[in-house]
Amino acid sequence: MRSIKSSNIIPYIHAENDRPKENCLHGHPIVSNGHGGITTHAGGGVKGKYKKVEGLVFDTHYPNFNPMSWSYPITEDMSDIDLELCAAGYDGINNVTTYSLHIHRHKNRDISMLLSTCEDIADMYTGIRGNGWGGVGSMFSAGYNVGFKGRISSVAKSLKLKKMPSSTAHSITNRLSISGGIFCDEFSDKNVGFDEMVQLQTEIWPKNRNVLNGPACWIVSKNLGNPKHIDNDVSRSYAGWFTKQTIDNKSAWFLFPDWGVAIELCNDTWISWDGVNCAHCSSVPHLEEGNNIYSLFTATTKKVYANAKKVNKCESLLRENKVQLKSLCVGDHVSLRWVEPLDGSKYMLPKRAKRKYGNKYRRWLHCIVSNIDHMDGTIQLLEKNKNKRKLSKLTISEIHNRVVFGWVK
Repeated sequence: MRSIKSSNIIPYIHAENDRPKENCLHGHPIVSNGHGGITTHAGGGVKGKYKKVEGLVFDTHYPNFNPMSWSYPITEDMSDIDLELCAAGYDGINNVTTYSLHIHRHKNRDISMLLSTCEDIADMYTGIRGNGWGGVGSMFSAGYNVGFKGRISSVAKSLKLKKMPSSTAHSITNRLSISGGIFCDEFSDKNVGFDEMVQLQTEIWPKNRNVLNGPACWIVSKNLGNPKHIDNDVSRSYAGWFTKQTIDNKSAWFLFPDWGVAIELCNDTWISWDGVNCAHCSSVPHLEEGNNIYSLFTATTKKVYANAKKVNKCESLLRENKVQLKSLCVGDHVSLRWVEPLDGSKYMLPKRAKRKYGNKYRRWLHCIVSNIDHMDGTIQLLEKNKNKRKLSKLTISEIHNRVVFGWVK
């Protein structure tokens, strides 16, 4: 296996016509892809979030995509490669910003645990990134995320997983923890910020949330081909790719079109990149029946980071600055530490169990003071969000222990 030990500076391709162009839109070959827009025999493209065009992909099945003709093709026999992708404004003098891209691979190694983890997550978890992407294949969130209830928690179980024995979910969680250790072994000594990402996660993680040993946020992809995009994360990205069989037709690539970098994907390929600043995508893989290509990916998402910072800031304000009833006015913006009331079956839990429940399920709501009863010593809050909960009146003690000034973000 060939290796390139020294770092290579890769210039950003400023001229749009000089960049490699996608050749497929929603499964149709592209007729033209230039300043006049993207058209196929089936119509044009639609722009979406994260600087992507829905359904616009690279596909070796159609003409005009040959990754071997790109400026920097990195084939499966090449490993231990470190590139520096220049920022758009890089001039080598006043702007020397670059983004590290690292690639390494292993041959003939047992990856059965990693592969089985990806297979089980793809089989039992709910898919994500479907609407608005128009890609090929599937993606699945695992580990921790910010749920619809607005708190950091384990990814919600799918209906299929809920019907399985609890040991099934525990097995996947344990294997993700083991995978975190493997990722540490793969990236810690590569100077790509892996240890710093885990340390940041440790520092910002809310004290009332359990966390995996190692990275907390995971995504699995299966046979993915997606549009060029940037990521909504606060850290670099780290991923490994795994297959049961070899891919002989050279259809699976990880691409950085704005730099002309094409990385051929094969079993036990490991890549770290700056997904926030470097637009990237996966080409559409064409695999033989019975073969799939999975990736296991981790990064600290912006949503998790922002939620953790908000919780920590609210908890700090609550300790340092107790809100007094006399300091409140109708119409004031406040943040309320709220826990969904216990239902009848749990209402009689002992005090310790109730405290544990409150620590696990509390969240912070943005509210407005709608009424103040000075005679009774209570206030009434109205939630800001459109799905407003009916909130109970708060006593002076509850104001001290559950309310902070402002809509903390």
